[in-house]
Amino acid sequence: MKGMLIKLLLLVVMVAAIVALILVTVWQSKEIARLRENFITEVNGERDVQQTITKDELKKLFSEEVEKLKEYGIKPRQVENVINVEYHYIDTLRYRDTLVWVYDTSKKSICTPFSVSAECYTIDGEIVGDTLEITRHTSNDEILVSLYKEKRKCIFSKRRVKAIAISACKGDTLSVIRNLKIGR
Repeated sequence: MKGMLIKLLLLVVMVAAIVALILVTVWQSKEIARLRENFITEVNGERDVQQTITKDELKKLFSEEVEKLKEYGIKPRQVENVINVEYHYIDTLRYRDTLVWVYDTSKKSICTPFSVSAECYTIDGEIVGDTLEITRHTSNDEILVSLYKEKRKCIFSKRRVKAIAISACKGDTLSVIRNLKIGR
């Protein structure tokens, strides 16, 4: 009787060990597939294709982003996605040192402030003597960031998650620097 009980216990331990090994193998194969996808995305330079990283990788590899999020009270464990967008602002104003005569009979002043406003920006400055001085330049823009699944290239290809960032002001798309999904 005791021999049968020992054999049964040994059988249960062996089955548990086999199940544990199968679970570890499945986890490792998923991890290898994740790392392979991330590597292929990096090598191809596809910055808008989503990569999956762990919370530890987020802390180690993207510490600048983590610090910025902490400034706003967001802890790394709360983060589900990180999308970096690059927005290049080009100032097309021409600064000239030209002779400008301003004659105001009520104030008798040679300093005249001005403000130019448009939908996306405001420029404040003043004309002092014969120079134009820009004192403040403000850009206002709303950026829409969206994640979407791209269309399959063939029936066997995996659908990848891509990111797009659209400027509300100009209606153009912005460069996506990084598209990360935070896993466990």
